[in-house]
Amino acid sequence: MMQRLLFLVFSLIFMISTLVSTLGQAAAESVAGQTARARGIIRQRHRRFAADLDHVSYLWCVPYARKLSHIALRGDAFLWWAEADGRYARGQRPVIGSILAFRSISRMPLGHLAVVVRVINSREILVNEANWVPDTVTREVPVIDVSPDNTWTEVRQSTGADHFGLSYPTYGFIYDQAPRTIIAGRNPDTEVAEAPALPALRVDAPNRALK
Repeated sequence: MMQRLLFLVFSLIFMISTLVSTLGQAAAESVAGQTARARGIIRQRHRRFAADLDHVSYLWCVPYARKLSHIALRGDAFLWWAEADGRYARGQRPVIGSILAFRSISRMPLGHLAVVVRVINSREILVNEANWVPDTVTREVPVIDVSPDNTWTEVRQSTGADHFGLSYPTYGFIYDQAPRTIIAGRNPDTEVAEAPALPALRVDAPNRALK
């Protein structure tokens, strides 16, 4: 009788011990699983946040132009012409991959940057740019030179169809080349194209601070 009682006691103790161990292991696995899931959620949110930051940053003209042209300058757009001095070649002739640097004016105090993606002729180019249209990247936008001497110091951008907006003053082009490679504005012996007849004017150019 005593032996049977002891057997039952030991069996009960063993069952309780096994149950406690099983519950403890399950709890540990549950905590580990919850921790892993929490870490996964944090990593996912971090990746989404980083992606959102990257997406937003390239809606500004400066980081977009930097990424597209590989010209590693910093600061607001209107500062790039001076910042390029001694670091990158500058000139008045459009070249694919060069940056057209806009001056600071009252309706665009931070200036603007656009990257040349195609040269149509000495008076017309296509550019890619960010934030000319607010929070938008626009591609292959026609830009015409309306400066008297074909120096690309005054331009107008297409606003759709055959319409162009207001004229904007620019410095010229910044090239992804060492400054010793000087790209002149024009060769004196080169024929200068006449300024094109001005297309229909639409006063809908941006009146804001571009970055």
